[in-house]
Amino acid sequence: MVSVMESMESAPDPEAIRNQLRDVERGELVSWVVYPPTPIWWPVLFGLWAASFALAVGLLDGVVRSLVQLATVLVLFTAVAWDRKRRGTYPSGRPPRELTRPMLLMVLGCVAVAGTGWAVGEQVDVWWAAVVVGLGGFGVVAWYEHEYAAVAARLRERLS
Repeated sequence: MVSVMESMESAPDPEAIRNQLRDVERGELVSWVVYPPTPIWWPVLFGLWAASFALAVGLLDGVVRSLVQLATVLVLFTAVAWDRKRRGTYPSGRPPRELTRPMLLMVLGCVAVAGTGWAVGEQVDVWWAAVVVGLGGFGVVAWYEHEYAAVAARLRERLS
């Protein structure tokens, strides 16, 4: 039978446990907060992509529309693949809770831009819809990149 004194002596050091927990948290967050700066043209590229997608949906029909939509989706996948290669590692798993709000607002912003673009396309003109989604997409992504960078900087500071 183990005495109370023996179990107390074999109990782990609370400071060592805290250090291990900090190391685990640091390891989980590193792929979310350590990355090269996003290029200034990234939001511009997204805005142009959104506008071209809106024009493809609104102006083209049949096989041509399908092929152009496929091409725009391939451009998007290529951009994501390039970003993954540039970063060296890509975030996986659950994001830090501090990023939940910016991510949610970005998704809601994209939905609002898409809905507004659709309404403008239906009520006004496809070309104006492309302008709306292009500028709206640019704005949402530019805001998100700025907000993400600010949150990541705060997290890096906390972890150091």
